[in-house]
Amino acid sequence: MAENREATFTSKIQQQVEMLSRKAWYHSIDLPDGTVIPGLIPVDALQGRLNAFPIPADLSGKRVLDVGAATGWNSFALERRGAEVVAVDCVEYEEFLEARELLNSRVEYLVLDMEEMTPEALGYFDYVVFFGVLYHLRHPLLGLERVCALAREAAFVESFVTDATNGDIGAGGPCLLEFYETKELGGQIDNWFGPNVNCLMALCRSAGFARVQFEYVSDRRAGVTCYRKWASLPVDDTAPAPWINSAVNNRTGDVSFRPPKDEYINLYFQYPDRSLRMEDVRVEVDGYGLPLLDLADLGRRGWQANLRVPPGLAPGAHEVRLRAGAGPSSNAFPIYIHTRATPAEPQPEPRGEEQPAPEIFALENTRDGTCHFHGYKNEQLCCCFRTAEPGLTKETMLLEIDGIEQPILLLTHTGPNEWQTNSRLPKALPPGPHSARLRTRLSPFSREAGFHYEPDAS
Repeated sequence: MAENREATFTSKIQQQVEMLSRKAWYHSIDLPDGTVIPGLIPVDALQGRLNAFPIPADLSGKRVLDVGAATGWNSFALERRGAEVVAVDCVEYEEFLEARELLNSRVEYLVLDMEEMTPEALGYFDYVVFFGVLYHLRHPLLGLERVCALAREAAFVESFVTDATNGDIGAGGPCLLEFYETKELGGQIDNWFGPNVNCLMALCRSAGFARVQFEYVSDRRAGVTCYRKWASLPVDDTAPAPWINSAVNNRTGDVSFRPPKDEYINLYFQYPDRSLRMEDVRVEVDGYGLPLLDLADLGRRGWQANLRVPPGLAPGAHEVRLRAGAGPSSNAFPIYIHTRATPAEPQPEPRGEEQPAPEIFALENTRDGTCHFHGYKNEQLCCCFRTAEPGLTKETMLLEIDGIEQPILLLTHTGPNEWQTNSRLPKALPPGPHSARLRTRLSPFSREAGFHYEPDAS
């Protein structure tokens, strides 16, 4: 049965290829006088596909990107809705140029590969239309990341899928991706992957979209809408707000991120409800929602969430916030996106006035919470202090152990006017009592706080 179905599918594809080779247009084009230039895909089918997505009827003032535009029917239809449209394909379709002239259209037409489609080259778009492209890509997840980076509001994704029906769609169903090495799919060598619908939706979430909405599956084609932002929820002001302690690079422990490296955000926050679930947490960077990869209860009201850096962030400072359930938003925590051309995060300029010295209120071993150290590999010195000085970064802090400067690995904002630094102990530290102190760029040193070092002889 499956073999017959595949043979029928391949035969259908080859018939379409044969029609196109005889100079038939790919999309039918309806002209203003009511006549239709016939193409491989009729106008009714094109209109039905577009209407299957929640694309606003009025796109006035919106910028839209049509990826894989082919003849351009979608581009011209979206332009009629009032959008400024940029159409892109990997090869030039002469029929697009002819149709654009016949329609007196102002759609901008570009010939680009997915790798060339960046915000730097094209700018940003309110909406991206991504029909019939994904399975042609050798690197489909990277292609979806490109789409996500370009979209401000949503992307509308249509693709070949291996599902015949929607019977397995949803939680608990398999998430499968077939790979076609040569021409296994439809007899074409440029068909590389076949996801099922669950995999298509998972790929879109993994690419950086906050939420993915299933629209339809029919005749081995599926449509999903991918949103950059969380759905709006009413705010319960009586619920507690989370407090972000830090949002740091999983590789380096600092607040700097360098695309296109595959870096992740370790987000540490405080929240009193111990029943918190992943689906309850909504993280945003500059208003863009981010799907969580993991959520861990660290105890003592502490939580850790792991998520990927969203694609498309411009170089410079960005704000991380989160909500838990229907409660209010957390404080904002800054992270920085760098390229080779961008310097380190900007430091606050001295204002010509001295700030009060920080107040150290705890020195702790990150391993066990005591002030005793034993030379174990995972021990760090946690220095908790208070200061009202704004704009602290680890580069504006100086910590000394026994009068010798030690690098600060991590600076976290643990509450209003309360901060924490993490540092390693110096090598070859002698046994016995020791002291630590710290200062900011604008303050004198704090009073010294003591700890004890007794290396484990075993």
